[in-house]
Parts: sequence; structure tokens; C-alpha cells
Amino acid sequence: MPEPVVTEFPSGARVVSGGLEADNSAAAAGGSGGLARGSALSEGGMWLGISELPAGHASTLHHHDGQTTIVYLVRGEMTFLVERGDGGTDEFTARAGEITAIPGGLRHREENRGTGPCLCVVVRNADQPRVVNLE
Repeated sequence: MPEPVVTEFPSGARVVSGGLEADNSAAAAGGSGGLARGSALSEGGMWLGISELPAGHASTLHHHDGQTTIVYLVRGEMTFLVERGDGGTDEFTARAGEITAIPGGLRHREENRGTGPCLCVVVRNADQPRVVNLE
């Protein structure tokens, strides 16, 4: 895949074109099991990237330290299993067109129980994303 092309304007606005791939790069803080991540842009205390999860695959149990994660499902569906402070687990499924927010520090995993791949746009409140894999 070609490298991204960044066009910067005098105002400081930027457009990033091409080169976005869920390649588990260091800039995206690597992968978690079957979940692959890619980094697109970091600006003003926010990071944006993508994640891909093939059908029938799952991430490992992980968290993002204090970083809140917002996920927009572009394609497919993803089941989230999020551990609560009381020892229970919240389980819910988000589908294409839906947005999910995971508060910072919560241990969670993602599963793709659907028949096709899942593609997500991910935003975190940090210049550099953190992933702490627990498995």
C-alpha cells in the first residue's frame, strides 16, 4: 500500500489521503489477537485510526490505560464484552452506522460473530494510542 499523502494548508488544516491500512504498526500501538489496527492521524490530543476484525475472530482481553475509545462501525458488526468494576461484564453488539464509547481503563474484548469482516474508525483522547494486552 502506498504511503499516506498529507496536504497541509496555511491555516494548519490537513488532509491525509491513502495509505491507511490496519497493519498493526507501532503508531497504532499494535494489534490484540485477531484485531488489527492502523494509525491515520494524531492532532491536538486526539488520535484517529482504523481497526479490522475478520469474521469469526476476536481480540485478546485488553485496555487502553486512561484513554477513552470511540468506535464508529463502517462495515459489519462487532460484539463488545466490557468488564465492569463490580466484576460483571456488559455484552452488546454494534452494527454498521453505530457508534460505541468505551471509557478509559476498562478491560474489554471485541468479537466478530458475523459472517463478514468488520471495519471500524477509532478515535482516542491521546496523541499516541496505548494498548495493554492482558492475554
